[in-house]
Amino acid sequence: MRAIVKTAPEPGALELREVETPVPRPGQALIKITGAGICGTDIAIWRWHEQIVGQYNAIFPLVPGHEMAGTVVESTTGELAPGTLVGVNPQIACGRCEYCAVGRSTLCVRRVFIGGGINGGWAEYAVVPEKNCFAVPEGCDPAVAPLMEPLAVAAHAVIERVPPVPGDLVAVIGCGPIGLLTLVLARNAGAANVVVTGTRADAARLELARELGGIPVNIDETDPVDVVRSLGWDGADIVYETSGNPAVPEQAISMARRGGRLALVGLASRPSELLMTPIVLRELELIGSRGYSESTWNALLRVLPAVHVDALKVVSHRMPLTDVETALELLTSSRSANKILLVP
Repeated sequence: MRAIVKTAPEPGALELREVETPVPRPGQALIKITGAGICGTDIAIWRWHEQIVGQYNAIFPLVPGHEMAGTVVESTTGELAPGTLVGVNPQIACGRCEYCAVGRSTLCVRRVFIGGGINGGWAEYAVVPEKNCFAVPEGCDPAVAPLMEPLAVAAHAVIERVPPVPGDLVAVIGCGPIGLLTLVLARNAGAANVVVTGTRADAARLELARELGGIPVNIDETDPVDVVRSLGWDGADIVYETSGNPAVPEQAISMARRGGRLALVGLASRPSELLMTPIVLRELELIGSRGYSESTWNALLRVLPAVHVDALKVVSHRMPLTDVETALELLTSSRSANKILLVP
C-alpha cells in the first residue's frame, strides 16, 4: 500500500512510500482509509516542534495521521461488520493506571497516540484497536467521519471540561478548525452568543464563523474585549482559547467576566507569560482541556446528528494523499485553507 512516512525526528523528512499492508493482531481491526485530516499537531510533526511532539515517543519510520476514518475490512473479534464506516479514537490508553480507573484516559501515564507515536492514517490502510472504532450514527453524512476526531477535541472542552449553560455568552479565541467546531458545539449547547476572533488574514474563516451562527471579530480592526462587554455587562461567561498563540492569555483573561471560566485548548510551541494577579482578583477559573476520553466519544455520538451538517462546512479542501506536502504548505501559508482532508 501507499503511505506517507516520517523518516526521522527533524523538520521535513516526509516521503511517499510503498509499504506492507498492516495485518491486524487480536483485538484490532483493519480499516480502509476513506479520509484523514491534517491538524496543528501534524504540522508540528512535519516541522518537528519538540515541545509538542516530544510527548509521543515516536517510533520511526512513522506514518502520521491521527484524524482518520475508514471502512472495516477485517475485524479480529467479529464485533465490527465488514463495510462499517468508523471514526477512530487515536488515543490508546493503558486501562490500568489511576487516571484510566477514574475515566480520565486522556491523562493516562502510558498513553500511546496513533499517528504520533505509532503508525496512523496517512495511508491506504491502518490497523487500530477495535475498541477505538466508533461507527458513524445513522442519518449522518458519511463525509463527517474524518472530522470525528477534531470534533471530539472540541466536545471534550465544550461538553465535559467547561460546558456552557443555555443563555451563556461565549468567546472563542481562534477561528481554525477547532475554534469553529467549538463554536458549532457551543451553539448546539444553547449559548446565546458566541464571539469568534481572528485576524485580517482570517477573513474567510471569520465569514464562515458568521455562517455558523457566531459573531466574528477581526482583532486587527476591533477590540474583542469591547465586543464581549457590549454583549454581556462584564464580559464572557466562558472563553475557549483554541489558537495556541502564546501571546493571547492576557486577552483571554480580559474577555472573561468576573467569576468566568477560561478553557485552554490550543497547544503553544513557545513559552507564554501568564499574569496571575487578574486571575486572582477576578476569581477566574483556568481549565486545561486535552484531547478526549472514551466518554467524550460517546457524548459526541449523541450530538453528531445535530451538528454534522455544520461541521462539514469546516472542510475547505479534499486532496489526494500524494499531495500531502502541498497541503501542509497550503495550511501554513494561507488562511484560506481551513480543514484539509487527505483522500487515498
